[in-house]
Amino acid sequence: MFITTLPIIYTYTHLFSALEACLFLTALFLLVYVYTPASDSHWREAKVPSWYLFLHAAWLGNAALWRAFWPFLVFVNGVLVYIDYRIDNLTYTIASWITVHFMLVLPITWWLVAVWRCTSHTRYRLFGCFARTVTLCLIIEFILRFIITVKYPNTFFDCHLMVVQFGDCL
Repeated sequence: MFITTLPIIYTYTHLFSALEACLFLTALFLLVYVYTPASDSHWREAKVPSWYLFLHAAWLGNAALWRAFWPFLVFVNGVLVYIDYRIDNLTYTIASWITVHFMLVLPITWWLVAVWRCTSHTRYRLFGCFARTVTLCLIIEFILRFIITVKYPNTFFDCHLMVVQFGDCL
């Protein structure tokens, strides 16, 4: 996360500085820490026989935090790096880029709910706080990507090669 958005925001806009971003993320982490529940040391994860039942159990908050958090974090960051790579190589248009982001809305919704509900199923409260903060950072990442797409498309997209979607770059 923030691999392409923050350099664009810092270089081409004056929305916020690096110091302001660090202060905001630190304040966000501290606020999340206050509201993160204590870890439940007596909770034990039940075996689930299928992938579908695991997704359901995580949605309901009956899974270990690491099982709900890490696989999807790797997946969503891989997708973001891939679509940014495709934009850099001029094989995606703005419309394709936006479409992939909209396709991620439902999986991200599942991930947010699962991580927030499974927060107490970890060894240390700090791990749950970290997971919740990262989910909020993903929302901030998507907001920054939307701002770049709407307000500053020339900073990330090559608008000279896009004849059909040229109106997106005005």
